Amino acid sequence: MMCLLKIRGMLEQMSVIERKLADFILDNANLLRDYSSQQLADAVGTSQSSVVKFCQKLGYKGYPDLKLAVSEAVITASTLNRDSPELNPVQSDLFTLVEQLQFSLHSHLRGILDVNDEKLLLDAANSVNQADKILISGFGASNIVAQDLQFRLLQLGKLAILHSDPSLVVQMASTLNSNSVMLLISESGQEPDLLKLARYATHKNIPLISLTSYKTNALSMAATTALYALSGDENERINPILVQLAQQHLCHILYLLLCQRHNVEHQLKTPAEIDDLL
Repeated sequence: MMCLLKIRGMLEQMSVIERKLADFILDNANLLRDYSSQQLADAVGTSQSSVVKFCQKLGYKGYPDLKLAVSEAVITASTLNRDSPELNPVQSDLFTLVEQLQFSLHSHLRGILDVNDEKLLLDAANSVNQADKILISGFGASNIVAQDLQFRLLQLGKLAILHSDPSLVVQMASTLNSNSVMLLISESGQEPDLLKLARYATHKNIPLISLTSYKTNALSMAATTALYALSGDENERINPILVQLAQQHLCHILYLLLCQRHNVEHQLKTPAEIDDLL
């Protein structure tokens, strides 16, 4: 399941040939185990070397590793369907809905370390840890993630500032310096107001951490450290929920990394202390 999510998440940054390979695999995932790399290349109309390069772009050593990952995803999905108990129609609809959400969420959360290597996460934690001030911004659903992260950073005694009004956020950005950090959260990575902040951070040499969906986007390209949450679930209603929860999970990972550095599991700031900090 996870490898299929990675493929869907990378569709926008693929070449024409890579897109053909991706579409074929997504449409024929249950048949891929019977295809050799040459047969896959013939089916799509490309070369065997293009198949190998495609696998490596996805983070696999070669075609056998990709084929194994796809087969495991198919087996996991079929096992989930087979193990579902027989229920009456109303219960069945509810069970299917809950199972689909839980299964997809599990895949998205497991995929975080696949699309964010250890060095990236440690670099992001170090930047936040060393910053004298952290400006956090995210609009719409991403603002929920931003608010949660601000509270957790304040608990650690870090001066984290946030506002939902884009014009006020720009004014807040003027208080930052090269010892501060800007952390911008977005699903698309294309919001004009966030890109304005990113340009300001670049101009003022302010370290910028982005958290977006796993695809090429303007915000991640401008960031000093680009972090990603998997996207690409076929259900257009479920996908935004999964991206938001995956972003929040990634922020929780950063929070726990900071806790390790400060050894503050039992020394978190009280609400009164947070008010004083702000």
